[in-house]
Amino acid sequence: MGINKYIFSCLLLLTMACSSPKPFVFKGIKSIKIEKASFGKNIFNADFEYQNPNNFNLVLKNLDCAVFINDELFTQYKLDTIYPIPANADFVLPAKMQVDLSLLLKNSVDILFNKPMKIGVKGMATISKGMFTKTIPISFETRQKLNLKEALHR
Repeated sequence: MGINKYIFSCLLLLTMACSSPKPFVFKGIKSIKIEKASFGKNIFNADFEYQNPNNFNLVLKNLDCAVFINDELFTQYKLDTIYPIPANADFVLPAKMQVDLSLLLKNSVDILFNKPMKIGVKGMATISKGMFTKTIPISFETRQKLNLKEALHR
C-alpha cells in the first residue's frame, strides 16, 4: 500500500511540473528606430515588450509572426535565436523588420498626425522548458502611436 502512495505522489508531481505554459502577455512597443530609410525597402528596429505570466523560466527558440497595422499586413517578424525568458517578469524581444515604402504610405496620415494605430501580431512561437518543447500561438492587438519623427532622430 505504501508503494502505491509513492507512485501516485510521483505521478501527481510529474503532472504538475509538466503543466502547459501560458501564452505571453503583450505590453506594447517599447521603442522603434529606423535603421535604413529609402524609397524601396526600409529597415526598422523595434523592441516588443512582453510579460511571462508563468512561474518558470522558458527559452524562446523560434518566433514567426505577421505584424498588422490597422488590420492590414505590415511586415513579417522572425526571430530564430535562442532567447532566455525569466519567470514572472517583463522581457523585451528585439525585432528587425523590412517594410516597403508603399505600406508606410497607406498609414502616412495616422503617422504624420501621431494618431494611435491598431497594431496586431499573429503567429507562432516555439518555447522550451528543460527538454520539453512546445509551439504556442501568439495573437494580440493594441493601440499605440508610432512616432517615426522621433525614430529618425535616434
